Amino acid sequence: MDDPSAGAPLTTAEYERLVDAADSYRTELLVALCGRVGLRPGEIARLRPGDLTRTSSDHDFLAVPGDDDTRDAYVPPAVAADVRKYAGAADIADDEPLFDVTPRRLQMLIAEVAERAADGDDDRLADVSTRDLRAHFAARLLGAGVDPRIVREAGGWSSLASLEPYADPPTRAEVAAALSDEAAAGSDASPTEPDRERPDRSGFAEAATALGAALEDVATRPAVEERACEALAATCGPAVICDERGEIRASTGVDDPDARAAIADVLDETALLDVEGGVRFVERDLTAEAWRADRTLASSAIRAGDRVHGLLCVVVGPSTSTSGLRRALVDAGRRVGWAVAATERKERLLSDTGVELVFEVDAGSFFASASRALDCRLELDGLVPMADQSLLCFVAAREVSVDALLDRAAASNGIADVRLICDAGERAQLEFVVRSDAPIAEIVRRGGAVESVTAADGVARVAAVFPTQTDVRTLVEDVTAAHPGVSFRAKREAVRRESPDDVHRTVEHELTDKQRVTLRAAYFAGYFEWPRGSTAEELAGSMGVSAPTLHNHLRKAQQKVFTALFDSSS
Repeated sequence: MDDPSAGAPLTTAEYERLVDAADSYRTELLVALCGRVGLRPGEIARLRPGDLTRTSSDHDFLAVPGDDDTRDAYVPPAVAADVRKYAGAADIADDEPLFDVTPRRLQMLIAEVAERAADGDDDRLADVSTRDLRAHFAARLLGAGVDPRIVREAGGWSSLASLEPYADPPTRAEVAAALSDEAAAGSDASPTEPDRERPDRSGFAEAATALGAALEDVATRPAVEERACEALAATCGPAVICDERGEIRASTGVDDPDARAAIADVLDETALLDVEGGVRFVERDLTAEAWRADRTLASSAIRAGDRVHGLLCVVVGPSTSTSGLRRALVDAGRRVGWAVAATERKERLLSDTGVELVFEVDAGSFFASASRALDCRLELDGLVPMADQSLLCFVAAREVSVDALLDRAAASNGIADVRLICDAGERAQLEFVVRSDAPIAEIVRRGGAVESVTAADGVARVAAVFPTQTDVRTLVEDVTAAHPGVSFRAKREAVRRESPDDVHRTVEHELTDKQRVTLRAAYFAGYFEWPRGSTAEELAGSMGVSAPTLHNHLRKAQQKVFTALFDSSS
């Protein structure tokens, strides 16, 4: 049974701050499963994609196993869509764990989100736990008038008394309304099913589902922006998407040139790009004939993690539900952001050319400081981005005491874990888990495919390839501002290395992200060498997955690559 929360349940605004602080699609889904579905960490750890089923009336439920029996947990449409999308993108089978980590690790992930969301040490969000998210789940539904029996069943509380701490005492007006003759006459009405928020007559509840469907198979950023505007115009109002500079890139329902110019003026004059998170409302006359004087422009950042890709805006009338619109826009901004990030990654993989940027790091880098302290040279053999935005780095170390390097890494705040793969005397190979706040992780997060990293004499030199259309000036300013120890050194055109066409095409197109990451990590970890540099168990531990899961993705990846190699040569 859940203990009563010591404080008041999270407000909707506080919950949204937590969602905004999620640094990956995976973490955002975890927050939603706690705060919108009411699951406990132990239940989430056992969750499999196959546990999610849809009824004949198009409602989604999760079969949640308990100590005595299994309960059905209602899943709002947007969360159900996210579960299916995440499972598909991560190549997770119906009978595999959705997260494949311990309940304790899930609690730690929520604690990390809370720490990022908190504004100062005295902000109560800093101490938010999975229990607080469940309290928010209960308080939100009870406050919306959902029958407590339904809330108890949906969240798996042992009794109605368990919900008492989350329910506000009724006012006299509410008692009178509930017990009056007029209310009694309608008492035969069936209780409301729990949903994402209280009944939404504005149509915003459909926005997430429509947007998710619209973005399912898009391959380019222009297509993402165009489809997003179309979906939002159908559910929210005329929609506009602007780039990072506030220039309009796509729109639906805003065809008049004067109206587009008026919106651009509003965006420019109100500096909406300077607003961190949330939604900005501009109540001002859009002077073009296409709009009445009482229209309002609402705007939210398009973001993936901590990277902003632009602004998403809708034009609405005076009767629009502000809270409903706010939720819809914040959610839409994240969805469009992740879709834009995915298309940029795909474009970077398939492009024959790009722009190579070279940075130097003399402070804040473990590799730079270690090269100076130990008088050694470190070189990156390969790098694998992980789901939590940390990096699995395989590094060759020359002319160094391996024990001294291991000890220094173990004591470093920038290194989450380290492992010796092999020591051949003059050259040793090690595996480092670099935390997500490191300079090199920042470069990867902003779309860079790291080609090389060398560290010597206290300076680390990083070369990374970005898509040709990258705004280099803005990117360099953002990276150097986020990490004062980083300086920009060079820019040059990059050409993709040649490789066999069929195998290359298979790796880029046929392998799932999880298969590609696993194959790459196994290669750089020496898994395919004889004798092996890493066992499957060691590699699985470094990647945070189980050994059977690693074997599954590795075998599937090998089969696809070998099929392309031998079929093309036969």
